[in-house]
Amino acid sequence: MDETFNSEKIKKITDTGIQRILLNHLQQYSENQNGKVVEHPEIAFTSDGLEAMNRNIQNLNNGIYHQPIYKVRTYEPMGSKFAVGTIGNKGTKFVEAAKGTNLFFAIYLSPSGKRSYETVPLNVVIEREKQGLSPVPEHDEKGNALLFYLSPNDLVYIPTQEEQDSPQSVDLERLTKEQVLNVYKVVSFTGNRMYAIPANVAQSIVDKVEYTQLNKVESDVILKRSIKEICWKLKVDRLGNVVDVIR
Repeated sequence: MDETFNSEKIKKITDTGIQRILLNHLQQYSENQNGKVVEHPEIAFTSDGLEAMNRNIQNLNNGIYHQPIYKVRTYEPMGSKFAVGTIGNKGTKFVEAAKGTNLFFAIYLSPSGKRSYETVPLNVVIEREKQGLSPVPEHDEKGNALLFYLSPNDLVYIPTQEEQDSPQSVDLERLTKEQVLNVYKVVSFTGNRMYAIPANVAQSIVDKVEYTQLNKVESDVILKRSIKEICWKLKVDRLGNVVDVIR
């Protein structure tokens, strides 16, 4: 028990009898302000507040005796949690990825050459790899084939219109100074949106100013072209050499 137990959190306690006691106790530390009930769990559930509650616990429980309460069991909706495994009791143990834990961004290509995008959830990635499959589905729901997928820290190249028309003209092993500025590092993604920063940037000099409030961009900073719509994926070895490119 702590000072975060407002009425909403109390309603997540598995024991309805304890819920009733705590709600009655919290009501004593609530006030009406302009027709709105304002709760004060920061007072009701301090050590002194808990001590007062347990002294008066029988009255709070409609005259029925109850053991002093110091710890409670709460529940959470399943939401985006998924099972750890299937062997033994792992099937009843559920985990949830930390916020922002999107590790794969898939880019699909339709027969007409139009790209579509999808962030692949971590539980889907884990389940596919357990089955010996690639982490990202080879086709999306519309049947479009996978062009390539990206993860944070992957490098992509943003070609000019001339380079898109003639990709063989780009020597990725000997990029010019101007071309180097078109290399971006993937930072994150959510839904069908992908964010990146120029590969030569370690940290923003002016926080939340240079590259939007998120310190990352969806379009290249020079010509404002959508990165995900035209980027090429660069495969780089551990020495920084470009060993392959996927267009």
